[in-house]
Amino acid sequence: MAKSARRSPKGKSPVASPLSSSGSSTPSSQSGPLPPFAVAPDTLKPLLPLLSKDEVYLIHIDTSALDLKRQTFIIPAVTNAAIAALLAYRIYTGRTLYPALLATVIGIANPLTVDSATLSWPQLASLVVRRAFPVLLDYFLFVTFVPWLINFYRGPIQWRRAVGFQNHEIIIRRSQPALSKPLQRNRWIRENDEMRDKIVAAVTPDRLSKTGYLLVDADWALDYPAMIKAHSLVTPPKKDSSSALPLDEFRTAVLVNTDTDGWLIWHVGDENTPEGRTRTKQRDQIIAFKDKLTDMGHEELFFRWVELIQYESTQPGGFTAERQQSAMVQAKVLFEEAGVDFAKFWSEVGGMEGFGEGDVEGEGEADWGVDQLD
Repeated sequence: MAKSARRSPKGKSPVASPLSSSGSSTPSSQSGPLPPFAVAPDTLKPLLPLLSKDEVYLIHIDTSALDLKRQTFIIPAVTNAAIAALLAYRIYTGRTLYPALLATVIGIANPLTVDSATLSWPQLASLVVRRAFPVLLDYFLFVTFVPWLINFYRGPIQWRRAVGFQNHEIIIRRSQPALSKPLQRNRWIRENDEMRDKIVAAVTPDRLSKTGYLLVDADWALDYPAMIKAHSLVTPPKKDSSSALPLDEFRTAVLVNTDTDGWLIWHVGDENTPEGRTRTKQRDQIIAFKDKLTDMGHEELFFRWVELIQYESTQPGGFTAERQQSAMVQAKVLFEEAGVDFAKFWSEVGGMEGFGEGDVEGEGEADWGVDQLD
């Protein structure tokens, strides 16, 4: 994935002129979202404070059958009810044991009090085991299952109480610490192919054909508070006058946080549309462009070229044919000043096809692939 550049303020030139700049690029030219990620839209801002900046999040819409959703909730609900009943029964049967043991410890006579001096060592050992075993068993039961019950109540039960069972449900998964902790913050998006492959595998159509509750595994867990909040944004309370978000805002996507750009989003499903395939092709061209310049020892040329295109494309009237021509002339000067054969270079990277296609005569911005870097 290629680095990107932020746009200069509209109507203002960059701090350093693209033609006169020398040396390495400015810090601002090397920042910005890494394609295919883009800055998360303002519509998701109410959701973002609930998310951990150290985790990776996967979003999609669960369209599986209602009966399947009910079944996958009822089975663990019954299991947890049985566990709660077992704990309640154990509390009931042990209601006299622990007061008596406590009384024995502090020296108050009770039915469990024995004179240890009258017991042989085998008898004393047997007594200690018989009294210690129920204590250890109860400790195991409560330490293991009480947090389980609390998490089930705070998670699935609260989620279903708030959302119910719907034909279209927003599912938000967060990475487990074992998956996200080893990642190098701000770098893994570009450098960690294994992690990107794991993310892609987690959002394939075959994987997402399962209902959300069945997607919990060693790498991903459901974020119930985030899912409740997401549904409240789509279907706000009647007394809330704010407008509801379209459900499409939560189509299949990946959310990550970086120190430089904050929350970034990648709408994975958009890559499979004709427009997405075009963007992917253009992005691949830009990556090839940058990688070749880097191999030639001229990586700074890439960022200076980005600054140049962004500056020209943000002028009033858009990226017209005249401005495209002007940008190409300036780019040629940049390359020649750096000792790079402009015509030969573009020929080797496949030319400019796809960067200037579109209606350049209109008011809109022609697509030179710069939008892939924003």
